[in-house]
Amino acid sequence: MIFENEYLDDIRRIWKENNSGYISDESNEKAINDDGMNQFVWRENGKTMAYAIVYGRKDFLEKESFPNKVKNMSDNTAYIWEIVTDKMYTGKGIANKLMQYIINKFENYDLYSCIDLRNIPSLKLHEKITNFK
Repeated sequence: MIFENEYLDDIRRIWKENNSGYISDESNEKAINDDGMNQFVWRENGKTMAYAIVYGRKDFLEKESFPNKVKNMSDNTAYIWEIVTDKMYTGKGIANKLMQYIINKFENYDLYSCIDLRNIPSLKLHEKITNFK
């Protein structure tokens, strides 16, 4: 079951126990505390197994001091900030379910994701979801 904007301490715990170094601890705190961030938590049997963070505004790149090369960006733009599955629950399709939930929730948005090229699990997830090859 997915919960929105709840179980923030579980997000911190999963991040600390499962972060593979793709982004920093400060980034995780920003994902929890910054205005515009939406937290989606997957829980079963009273246990948080995974989470995703989505920034629901188009100023993501400027906020992170990255150049924005997208011309005429829609006001309905959102960015997937993080998706992290607890290592105890990987391979069970939870990240896939979170992505499907996000895609449905933000169906009227242009949805972007910034992925470290070393993050093979995330790249594979995005390829699977988008049928991108």
